[in-house]
Amino acid sequence: MTFKFPPERWEVLVDPERKKWQDVGEFFEVANPSENEVWVDIGCGPGYFALPLAKLVKKVYAVDIEESMLEKCRIRAKDEKITNIEFIKCTEEEIPVPDESADGILLANVFHELLNREAIFDEVRRIMKKEGRGYIIDWHPVESPAGPPIEERVPIEEVISFLETNNFKDIKEYNVYPYHYLLEFTK
Repeated sequence: MTFKFPPERWEVLVDPERKKWQDVGEFFEVANPSENEVWVDIGCGPGYFALPLAKLVKKVYAVDIEESMLEKCRIRAKDEKITNIEFIKCTEEEIPVPDESADGILLANVFHELLNREAIFDEVRRIMKKEGRGYIIDWHPVESPAGPPIEERVPIEEVISFLETNNFKDIKEYNVYPYHYLLEFTK
């Protein structure tokens, strides 16, 4: 059984303490999102990354398997008067976003939860523009102030191997977080 974050604990995901060990700004320095880009945040939850991202880009598709998470994200976006987010419910096999529409795709703290990685990454490939970039942020298997059980975390080597096996290219690693790895890739 794969660990799934309990949606009723959504407030933990937007706790200000999180900034101490997973600052969105650190991700933005690496990804450098720009005002003409369209981004997809897969597993957006209550919008920890999606909301600040929407302030920098043309459009964000906030995608989640949990309707309750999408609703929290929707409410938070409305409260912040953010209007360039489209909220989309997905499944483990399908992300209903148009083909080759994404300049950037983010999967933050999601990889370890995926039951059907191949299907999701087939979708990532389909929705990513030819020159698009994908990013995976996930937990190192080390003690940390939050996160899934250590035995559920996927080591970076395994994620890199998965990306290579599934024909993703230009894989780069960035060490910006104390408890997470950040990988960039292209198709």
